[in-house]
Amino acid sequence: MRRTDIDVLRILLCGGVIVAHALLIFAVEPRYHLKSAEPSMIASAIYEFLRPTLMTTWFVLAGWASLKSLRSRGPLRFVTERATRLLVPLTVGIITSGSIIKYIELSHGRDLGLNGLRLVAPLQDSFFEFFPQNLKFLKLLTWSHLYFLAYLFLISVLMLPLLMRLTKRTPQREVPPAWMVYLPALPMAALLVAFNGFWPYMPNLIHDWANFSYFALCFAIGAGIAVWPGFETRLRLEAPRLALLMLVAFAGMMWVGESALGRVFVGVLGWSAVGAGLGGFARLQPQDTPLVGYLNEALLPVFIVHHAPLLLIGTVVLPLAVPVWVKIAVMSLCSTAISLAAYHWLIRPWPPMRFLMGMNPKPPATLPANAAPAA
Repeated sequence: MRRTDIDVLRILLCGGVIVAHALLIFAVEPRYHLKSAEPSMIASAIYEFLRPTLMTTWFVLAGWASLKSLRSRGPLRFVTERATRLLVPLTVGIITSGSIIKYIELSHGRDLGLNGLRLVAPLQDSFFEFFPQNLKFLKLLTWSHLYFLAYLFLISVLMLPLLMRLTKRTPQREVPPAWMVYLPALPMAALLVAFNGFWPYMPNLIHDWANFSYFALCFAIGAGIAVWPGFETRLRLEAPRLALLMLVAFAGMMWVGESALGRVFVGVLGWSAVGAGLGGFARLQPQDTPLVGYLNEALLPVFIVHHAPLLLIGTVVLPLAVPVWVKIAVMSLCSTAISLAAYHWLIRPWPPMRFLMGMNPKPPATLPANAAPAA
């Protein structure tokens, strides 16, 4: 059965990812495909808030949904479904959006590889001189934001034994004491400190095992929440205090920066954002509407598609003499509109395109009204 509060939270998270990518163009963080010559401190601060909160919440929700998916499918069908839902769109995205993103990156004298960022001579070739020849060379490919799909698939497979054990547990309705809902922040912070996670952030898997492990822990926490409804009840009660803790942790992270203590604040910030999000939207009890259902189904295609048009629009608006916030708004809104238009007319009606985007191949009109969305 669908949880409308979770659906709305996921929709807002996807919107947050789009805004974060627009902000990153103007943030101090240098490792990105396209950068403004003049960074914005405000854009940097907002991006630094979104980075640990968005992805932490995504992986917790993925763990929560994966347990429910495994219960309804069994282990073999679960892994098959994960491969279809995640690896197929990952491959398609690397070939299509990834080629556009890599071309923009190289055309602006930047080269993000396994070892980080290199400044290079700007690429002078046209796009169709670059593509599809770039597909022959690993160094001319990027998965960019689609690392989330690769990480989620690997984590889902590695966590399968844990998920299978959790499916055998009877859901616990007992509501824990208030202090217990703050405990997940401890292992999250401890892991980041022990393995020097979060800084730097280069999600290429090869040099990113600290963050991969952190996301795996977030996934496991989400699966644990799925078998403890009483824990979610307590989150609803503690949501206002968790939101306050989130703001305090963010201030601490920004104050101390990259350090062991800074990583402690990152862990606390990540978990308090998860708790405030889950608990807060459960308190709000948003209504299920056709728009929520439509946007919930559009999430994965929009996530896959949005990045390339955002960067293309960025190349146009960067030289304009308008305020930074106008550029960020234009990039965010226009890339969202383009992605939704591509979903509505090019993906949603066509079973082959739906399959390539990790969706159920059946058009939406043939789906039951109460069908649960896949993770």
